[in-house]
Amino acid sequence: MSPLTLSLLLAPLALSAPADDPIEALYGRMARTEELPVLYGAMERGPEVWARALDDQRIGHDYYGGVEELVRRETDPEGFALEDPPPGWRPVLGVRGYGRLAVGNGRTQGLLGDAEDGLLSPRLGATLSASSPWIEARITAEARGDFVGGSQPVAFAVPTAWAGLHHGPLRVGFGLERRWLGPGRHGALILGDDAWPFPAGSLALEGSVWKLGRLRADVGAGWLQRERADVDRPGLLWMDFRWSPAPWLELGASRASLFAGEGRPWPGVGQLILPLDPHVYDDPDRSEPDQDEIAALDARLCVPLGRWMPVLDYVEVYTQYGGDDMIVRRFGPIPRPSLAGVANLFGAEVSAGPVAVTAEYARLLDDTFRWYRGHRVYHEGFSQDGRWLGHVNGGDQETLWAQVTVFPGPWGVEAWTEQVRRVGVVEVVQDTVFTLQVDEQRRRFGVRGWYVRPEAGRFGVGYELERITGIGFVPEEQAWMHRVWFEVRGSPWVIGARDEGGGNWGG
Repeated sequence: MSPLTLSLLLAPLALSAPADDPIEALYGRMARTEELPVLYGAMERGPEVWARALDDQRIGHDYYGGVEELVRRETDPEGFALEDPPPGWRPVLGVRGYGRLAVGNGRTQGLLGDAEDGLLSPRLGATLSASSPWIEARITAEARGDFVGGSQPVAFAVPTAWAGLHHGPLRVGFGLERRWLGPGRHGALILGDDAWPFPAGSLALEGSVWKLGRLRADVGAGWLQRERADVDRPGLLWMDFRWSPAPWLELGASRASLFAGEGRPWPGVGQLILPLDPHVYDDPDRSEPDQDEIAALDARLCVPLGRWMPVLDYVEVYTQYGGDDMIVRRFGPIPRPSLAGVANLFGAEVSAGPVAVTAEYARLLDDTFRWYRGHRVYHEGFSQDGRWLGHVNGGDQETLWAQVTVFPGPWGVEAWTEQVRRVGVVEVVQDTVFTLQVDEQRRRFGVRGWYVRPEAGRFGVGYELERITGIGFVPEEQAWMHRVWFEVRGSPWVIGARDEGGGNWGG
């Protein structure tokens, strides 16, 4: 297995970078350019999972080969554990340190629920991983400070803590980890990375099946552990199925369900698996089993233009179509579940050597059944601490996001913009929706630059400016928000590798 193969898609464990981290995106562009058999719609993966999924694949593209040394060290611990594992069950350990300093009052996105709500917000942390052909474990510990207006000046957080077995097509484990379902770059309708991770156990099977292509099935259950204003600790069940008959095509189906919780009865197992009767409407005391449901279908089509055009690598288009809540219709005596409250996400990306241009549009304007929040029993819905488990901007909104990235070598820059329109819903009477007269409008612009040294790590700096009008749907309320941040991420330190030749190796 080549070292670059191991670093194609660096795990989303680097909490010092948002979901649209340019270096993480570069690894995805490498895999698409080389048409590797990767399922991109299930992004809870760590570096070890990617290393196994991309076993025996190699990169031959001249441009990406030129930056191999810049990125290969990111997955050195997992590479040594799988290529030349130590004897017995002893794993190879990896330590990755990072730091971040944010200054300003701008809002955060994609930081696993970290609002960085002080005008001065430093972060210092490290991730410890343990890898072997059977074992997969990692934990991230982070010291946080939010000074000058912060809700908690000093705090300690553990946003990632996962342990399990992973061998061949099977992956099973329990803990806290980032989960992302769908092809979106900026947002995901079912599960994204803007909210604090929830404890859960999951079972996944993935591999190539005869001539059908690559298949993946992932089923998991946990609970929302953060304090809520409705039902404490409701259960959360998710299912995700993916199929890629060829590297240029991927189809997916995802579902998430809220159920039970403190003081709430559990639905039956059959009802959880196939929710034909999720709501009980003749229950004024709200004491019967109840569920909230969201589900989505997605598709990704990547045209490998590099086969015929030396300038362009690929053009990719993708979409995710979702429904909120559940209505049971019938074909005669046969019940059939059907989704209401439609949401849509569309995107496209063009890659040409060191340059990538990406655009994404999401529309979650479901005022009757509500996306994420405002349901019959679980009013807080699919959220933690006011952050959405799915799309970063929640429901009843439209988002248009675009980004340009240039990564010619050890340095890179990117610029992006985001336009968000939120609608305030007052009441729904039959088919009539009553909304507030003023929408909340957000216009955000940002730029980021970074520099990478293989033997040391990487350094980044970014700035963003946001203009908000109609804050809280009040016409006169408006504000400017600024934010500048600095990021440092060290190269991983490897402990327990059998080959100790050069680099950051331990005994």
